Amino acid sequence: MRTLFFPLLFLALAQPASARLYKWVDEQGNIHYSDKLPPTAVKNPYSKLDERGLVIEKKERAKTPEELAREKALKKLREQQKRQLEEQKARDKVLLNTFRSEDDIILARDGKLATYDAQIRIAYTNIERLKAWLETQKKKAAALERKGQRVPQKLLSEIENTRKQIKANYESILRQEKDKELIRKKYAADLARFRELKALKSANRGNRKEEKRSSYNVIVETVVACDQTVDCGKVWEKAKAYARRYATTPIYVDTHRMFMTQPPRNKNDLSITVSRLHPEENQPEIIFLDVACKKQVANETWCKTEKAQEIRANFRKAVLADR
Repeated sequence: MRTLFFPLLFLALAQPASARLYKWVDEQGNIHYSDKLPPTAVKNPYSKLDERGLVIEKKERAKTPEELAREKALKKLREQQKRQLEEQKARDKVLLNTFRSEDDIILARDGKLATYDAQIRIAYTNIERLKAWLETQKKKAAALERKGQRVPQKLLSEIENTRKQIKANYESILRQEKDKELIRKKYAADLARFRELKALKSANRGNRKEEKRSSYNVIVETVVACDQTVDCGKVWEKAKAYARRYATTPIYVDTHRMFMTQPPRNKNDLSITVSRLHPEENQPEIIFLDVACKKQVANETWCKTEKAQEIRANFRKAVLADR
């Protein structure tokens, strides 16, 4: 192996036309040019040069076991986040295919509520009937007692059974009232999401060019575990507020499990996603922030802008403040 310290131009002219050169940096920071790459050089970044001395390929330094383990863990987070987004898209598609307008959603909601109201009215009618019957049974038992006669066990059983039926009808009313509240919340969420989707469709109507979504770019500092010391609900709201504050693209998804802004359109844009995930069984829920920016080169994995790094570095401090 020949390791030279002469100017690159001289070295390039001295090599055959088909020769390939390497530019690498040693542990002391000295730059080397050679026709073969020493094994120790792969620990640091190096470049391949063509016969004209132009860079044709850049290689990053070899990753440490800790970095590889971190990337593996973060890959699982990205995959779960991607699945969550796909599920949200599927729900959005069903929503848009099911309803044509806000009035359709309201009518569907009111129709279901009316069904429950009818069942509740029936339950109240049954209660009134059962109460009247219970009163008759109790009077009959009281009359027997006044005569000094023993109240038959059958009558006592009927009285107890009537009371149980009244109780069961009341429990049914409470369950259906609870179901009505769940329906109201579900359709309120559907209505809000429907409006968001229609607004996005309107905003993007002039831009028919399909854009590919940037890959997620995440680091460990943006994960908060909801253990006994963390109120997940409060941290979730803070995380969404943090994303709204620093994202430069419009909101794309805002649900109880995911908050996402639209993909970056130019080199200065920052897209932020916050998700509530369960990456591991029997482990606490986590809140996970992801920052994405416009790719500058095809093989770029991480968003390395100064602003993105600042957002990541300050995330946990911001959402865990005043606990």
